[in-house]
Amino acid sequence: MPYIIRKKIEGTDNNPLMLQLNIDDERIAKYYELDTGIETYLRSTLTILVDENCCVKRVINKPFDFRVVSKGWYTGNGNDVTYLRRLLLPPNFVRDYAIKANMGLELEIDELVYKSFQGTSPPQLCSEASKIFSEERVEGSKDFEIKGTSGEPLHNSELLIDTMFNDKFYDDLKFEINTAFRVGLYTATMVLVRKLFERLIIDLLRQKYGMARKELFYSDGFLNLSTLIRNLRDKLDDFKPYDFFKLEKEKESFVNFLFDVKEEGNAGAHSIEPCLDYNEIKELKPSINKYSDLLVRMYRKVKEIPN
Repeated sequence: MPYIIRKKIEGTDNNPLMLQLNIDDERIAKYYELDTGIETYLRSTLTILVDENCCVKRVINKPFDFRVVSKGWYTGNGNDVTYLRRLLLPPNFVRDYAIKANMGLELEIDELVYKSFQGTSPPQLCSEASKIFSEERVEGSKDFEIKGTSGEPLHNSELLIDTMFNDKFYDDLKFEINTAFRVGLYTATMVLVRKLFERLIIDLLRQKYGMARKELFYSDGFLNLSTLIRNLRDKLDDFKPYDFFKLEKEKESFVNFLFDVKEEGNAGAHSIEPCLDYNEIKELKPSINKYSDLLVRMYRKVKEIPN
């Protein structure tokens, strides 16, 4: 999970634009290799750009390497070293997205990147620094709160879905869902969650029964979600050998959740009224992850042990 840096942009049009890092970054900054011949970068795979009022301006799903510049000097006693650390904004990043001073950036930093020159070899990332980029999401530097397009506060550092899909289609869809949730697009979030479960059910039924029973999921196009849920419900006994449901009420809870997602997604797509708000979606978060993970495990088990 990424390490979050959320900072206002400093500099002028005539000087390199940068993000000033504070003491919160000490836990990763102290592992930077600063020897001659080594350049260190923090790689961000997701950047949220905000305007001068901290309102979301753009979400950039593209990797960028932000160079770490660090200068140290001794304090009065001659022993302790104080560091000034900055992230320099790449010129193409500044140009392509019209970056200006006083705008803000939230970076999801996924890894340190060493780039060697002058014939040197990049050092290995030490184990302590590696822990920063582990499964635990970590807040780093933060000097403003991101707001929505209308200035409303957002809970933008929270992921809605953390299921591991290891599939490009689902990983891309997961990114869209989490991004919509983080920037406060809650109606879009539920429409996309509905799409997620629809595709998971289709893929599970197709993997389990194949095109010989395509009527379970396809008829001149994929079936609507209500029909897909009913077909899966009627076939859940076929999954008994895989031991996914210990009790009958577990199957009932699973099916009821799928119908709830269908209703909320439909409401978001077809109603002129707003869908669920942040707190209501957050209440669904444990079930969304529990049952998306369950469908993934069911799919993989069926693929591993076919009929």
